[in-house]
Amino acid sequence: VEHGVDAIVADMAPRPEVFSLGARSAFLHDLAARERERRGVPGAGAGPATHLYPRDKGWIRLDPTSTLDTVSLVDLAVLVESPVELADILMRLTGDEPSGPRSAESALEKKFSEVAKLFAALDPRLAAVMFARLAGAVLNLEPDRRKALLERTILPGLLDGKVDGQVLKDFPDVNLAESLCLLLDLETAAPEVLSTALDRLDLPNERRKVVVPLLDDHLDARRTGATSLPPVGAASSVDRRTYELIRVDATGGKAFADFMAFDLSMDGQAKAAVAGICEEVCTTDLSTVRLGCLWQLVRLEPNPGRVERLLARALAVVAEFERAGRWADLARWIVDERALADQLASARPDVASAIASSLDGFCTPARVRALAELHQGGGEAAEAAGALVRALGGALVPVSLALLDDPRAASLARPLVNLLDAHAVRLAPDLAVQAGQTGVTSGRAVARLLGLAGRGYEKTLAPLLASPDEETGREALRALVRIGTPQAAAMVVTQIQTTDPSMQAAAEEALAQFPAAVVRTKLRDLIGRRDFVVRHPDLGARLLAHAVRVGAVNLEPALRALAPLRFRFWNPPLVRVGRAARDLLAA
Repeated sequence: VEHGVDAIVADMAPRPEVFSLGARSAFLHDLAARERERRGVPGAGAGPATHLYPRDKGWIRLDPTSTLDTVSLVDLAVLVESPVELADILMRLTGDEPSGPRSAESALEKKFSEVAKLFAALDPRLAAVMFARLAGAVLNLEPDRRKALLERTILPGLLDGKVDGQVLKDFPDVNLAESLCLLLDLETAAPEVLSTALDRLDLPNERRKVVVPLLDDHLDARRTGATSLPPVGAASSVDRRTYELIRVDATGGKAFADFMAFDLSMDGQAKAAVAGICEEVCTTDLSTVRLGCLWQLVRLEPNPGRVERLLARALAVVAEFERAGRWADLARWIVDERALADQLASARPDVASAIASSLDGFCTPARVRALAELHQGGGEAAEAAGALVRALGGALVPVSLALLDDPRAASLARPLVNLLDAHAVRLAPDLAVQAGQTGVTSGRAVARLLGLAGRGYEKTLAPLLASPDEETGREALRALVRIGTPQAAAMVVTQIQTTDPSMQAAAEEALAQFPAAVVRTKLRDLIGRRDFVVRHPDLGARLLAHAVRVGAVNLEPALRALAPLRFRFWNPPLVRVGRAARDLLAA
């Protein structure tokens, strides 16, 4: 009071509910976005927005890559695929926490009307799908809970014209008839109310013709007080309907003469179709059919563990193709699998990883050897080998390099290198990772393949240039010549300046094979380095002569710096370089 405070009002701190939905599929996000577009942007010029629940009462935890800033209840109905889970979320939003082992069913029982209203707000086609799921959830309830929900919410909602009763449309015929008959248990209900309920459902004529006799059976059983049927709730409706079908009534006789009136008419087309079945069965390629079935299952299965088991069975079928020499069929399967892995990389990365791991396991030394032999054979076999290499990609690289370093597979080296040469561009990214970490033979192959791959792999060849194996270094120089870029030429010039005499000669030869413009520039730079010429006078003399032959220009500054070397009489090679420079200046 001394500080002018008249009163202190305490407000309850809000405790938001957090719902973890995890990574929703891209399809569900697109579906929610389309629903937003269909409904339009809410609140645009329409005054303050109203909320069924306190604002910010619920927070949705989605995948971090999700672009959703806010989630409405209708969006939630799309993103949460289970009606039971949606009902549980609505219960928590109202502050109610259902307890007990069947808390989810209790939530659906209490929030059924809200769930039905959310589904009814969706696009009619989507709403039909969601109501079918809601019907399945209701049928999965315990019999007592289902009966209570029907009597308290669904059936009164049907008679009042509310959306609650629309869920009955997706009940099976037997369950629908049984549920409608519960109306007779309500007070002041007459049998005529069943006709009203049927009219409210607006069933198709074909289905109405099936449901009406079932309702009549239930009414007859109630009138006669028959107790032979299992009571409602004691068994499933399917069991009760089965009991009706197999019940034997000995009061009336049966005449089987009517069955003789049926006859089967076979025309020529029908006979040809029946006769062709045997031939089609005999000519069916069972392996292809099995593989196609497994591929479809892999494409649909979201569980990576099951995908691995399906792929193991598929690879067993692929092994049959391999044993039979059906390389084109084998290549087609591998290509399809790789395409499927690429397609699922963003939507289901765990499944895509399982497929990629399966393809990696497919690359065994025996299969790589077979691919090299196929490529060497030419024709359709070479085309199949090419398709397999393109599909398997980097999975081939470790096995191929190991085979090249294996002394027991020396005869395979040439065919295998030819196969890899034909697909150098496809394999180059994975080969670049292996540069400098391979054996002697495989290192030479890596250098060659990176050169065939072309621009972009100049720096990758640096560890191969420094290899202790001279042939590997020479192969790396040839690769730089194939690439032919100024950066590649600069690396060759570095080799000329810093390596031993044998590699200097190889680098000098390599530099001469670059485009003339590049050669002229690099030779002028080398000759202009006086300290380099002093250390390697013989090499400097050759480079100077080469520069003159290729027509290098602007050599005068370099020649003036080299001309005084003619006075170093104690070093004849330098004297020759100096005299050559003086003669070129005087010319």
